[in-house]
Amino acid sequence: MRWRRVRGGLRPQPTHDWTGVSPLTQLATLTGARAVNDPSATNIAQIVLIGAERQAFGQEVSMPAFGRAYSDDEIAAVANYVTARLGAKPSTISAADVRGLRETE
Repeated sequence: MRWRRVRGGLRPQPTHDWTGVSPLTQLATLTGARAVNDPSATNIAQIVLIGAERQAFGQEVSMPAFGRAYSDDEIAAVANYVTARLGAKPSTISAADVRGLRETE
């Protein structure tokens, strides 16, 4: 993880900017990604729930799991925002859908 100095200490460098592009590595760019363009938003919700690790081209990228920190409603809202903002078509994943994904973990 890369860190940047801010007033009061250090903080992790953001992985994605507002356009979905990663300033760190192309592997973390959301814009144009298959998961972001999937109108079911299942993969986005699963990544938010359980996190992800990816290795390619000598690089490693990871995202922590947020399933314990966020409710089903909040995860559905994030997934729907990401697909609407960065994907080709907005998703309509519901809290009930997210709850079902939690049960399959």
